Amino acid sequence: MWQRILDFFRGSAQGHSLLTEFEDSLMLIVDPEQLTSNLLSKLNELADVEKALVYLPDRSESSHAFSLADKTDQTTSKLPSLAAGGIIMQWFRANREILIFEENEEVTDYLRPELQPFLDLGINLAFPLISMDRLIGVVFVHLSQGPLDSIQLANVQVLSRQASLAFENALLFKERLRQNERMFRAEQLAMMGQFAAGIAHELRNPLTAIRSTIQYLESEFDQDSDQKKLAHDILDEVDRLNNIVGNLLSLAEPAESNPEPISIRQEIVRCVSFIEAKAKSQKVTLEMDLEEDLPKLRFDPAELRQVLLNVMMNGLQAMPEGGTLLIEASYGIAGSHDSTSDGRILIRVEDEGAGIPAGLRQRVLEPFFTTKAGGTGLGLAICNSIVKRYNGEVWIDQASGGGTEVRISLPVR
Repeated sequence: MWQRILDFFRGSAQGHSLLTEFEDSLMLIVDPEQLTSNLLSKLNELADVEKALVYLPDRSESSHAFSLADKTDQTTSKLPSLAAGGIIMQWFRANREILIFEENEEVTDYLRPELQPFLDLGINLAFPLISMDRLIGVVFVHLSQGPLDSIQLANVQVLSRQASLAFENALLFKERLRQNERMFRAEQLAMMGQFAAGIAHELRNPLTAIRSTIQYLESEFDQDSDQKKLAHDILDEVDRLNNIVGNLLSLAEPAESNPEPISIRQEIVRCVSFIEAKAKSQKVTLEMDLEEDLPKLRFDPAELRQVLLNVMMNGLQAMPEGGTLLIEASYGIAGSHDSTSDGRILIRVEDEGAGIPAGLRQRVLEPFFTTKAGGTGLGLAICNSIVKRYNGEVWIDQASGGGTEVRISLPVR
């Protein structure tokens, strides 16, 4: 009997020591993957845990989901994301407790549609990460031993509170880094815009003079002469330069917008009709999936067409050998992770091209950055600038077929 009492206090003291050690380490770790490794280590010492999977909010701009924090393990990297409004997250949001699957078969069966991939990996326990009265994540655990005793359960509960604080701090730190990066980039773009505007203004006058001179010379040459053809080619290049200069000015000094209520469905159909001939010549199939009765947007029609046509033309250019260009439009209410609860129209354009490397996807929205040979890097930058003036957002992602997916979210006001 005395031995059991001694074992009880020895186990309790050992658990307290491990928890204190883990709490001390929290101040030193700001990387979610490293925190996951540290958490697994402590869980192993407390309860002989073989595997721990941490799901945290996907902080990409467009996401309303929780995803795996550490995807380095090949056996777990293909696990699906969990929707913020899905049954697992809803259950843990309402029931902030440790869930042992074998002891709660009714709950396990209820969660099974989303839980099955975890059950297939032997996961038999899960607990929520709660910070500031918010669900910030869920930890899925594979216990290699039998049921936890009361001391182990109490230690896991304490560990979950400590881990919640640690992961919240890590997420806040990463968000601060992203904010600092965005501020630095915004300052760079502002300086670049001013510089570009100055150059554009200086180029306009000599380009006008060059064009006028070449036009005069062209009229003096014989119709089929080499000189006539050369002059015509020079005029084309001058026009191309003028177009670049115009884009620079549009980026640095946007023209005054004239918004009015417009039908997004009608504008998409119109833009698709503009590119039909080019799509047919490239053997590209155009597919549209537009919701009925989409609410009207308050937008400058010319600016909206500029955005839509630019994105669609980029999709065509990505498929010189043919493919399918999908254009979708839907309406929904922003989720809990959005900065607004207003309704938004989501436009999605997906191609079947070669795609853009993950590290470059958001950079293509920056001025002068391009992945296309001969591109100026201004088209998507101008589109992004236009959309942001209307409190919208643009994201570049990998399409399901490996190509590029461009999503444009616009608020309905």
